[in-house]
Amino acid sequence: MICEMYAYYKSKGINLLQKLNELHRTYGYCLNTLHSYEFDGPTGMQKMQQIMDDYRTGVTEIGGKKVVKCLDYLTGIDDLPKSDVLKFLLEDGGSVVVRPSGTEPKLKVYVSISARDKNEAAIIDVSMKEDIEAKIEKSI
Repeated sequence: MICEMYAYYKSKGINLLQKLNELHRTYGYCLNTLHSYEFDGPTGMQKMQQIMDDYRTGVTEIGGKKVVKCLDYLTGIDDLPKSDVLKFLLEDGGSVVVRPSGTEPKLKVYVSISARDKNEAAIIDVSMKEDIEAKIEKSI
């Protein structure tokens, strides 16, 4: 399919990078990042649980973006198995998912950002990461 796209756009005098940049200008830029925080030692699990409990107590904003809805998978959602996962839906269509790892002493945070371009997305990601890390520090 990529070869067909390449041939089609080449016949129109456009390369694939130009087309991708046009799509970003038209529809925006999406960035998905993973931030992991390790909590070793005998109190690691306790610290992660404290952070999850703190996130469950009513987060209204993350990284300057208003939280419009919080999905708590611990209560069971859409016939999915119960799981210690929180998903925060943000005002701009982005989201933040927070969960402890099931296999290692890490808290994982998945950030999905919708922005006008790559630079704006990177700035928002830094703001989200700083906010998340401040909340983690405050919790432990």
